Amino acid sequence: MPRLVAYSNTLTQVVALHEALERRLSVPIAQVASSPSSTEEPHRPRSLHQRLTPSEIDALVTAYRAGVRQPVLAEQYGIGLTSVKKLIRQARQATLAR
Repeated sequence: MPRLVAYSNTLTQVVALHEALERRLSVPIAQVASSPSSTEEPHRPRSLHQRLTPSEIDALVTAYRAGVRQPVLAEQYGIGLTSVKKLIRQARQATLAR
């Protein structure tokens, strides 16, 4: 029970931590949190079809059919493995629909 009492007032602890960080950094925390980081990657569109052109998608599917492994394609095109699998599945379904 004493441990529960020691940690039950988290707001006081958060405020104290916030003030200690501001003193240590000599700038307001809000300013640090809102400043852009130089290591951040530029924003990329979330839609797969906005990230890759139709010709890139065709090249990816062709490379897969030629034997290139899916993880290699994911790294080469800068997309996730799940996205590669999705594109290959869509191409397969389009071929079967013809």
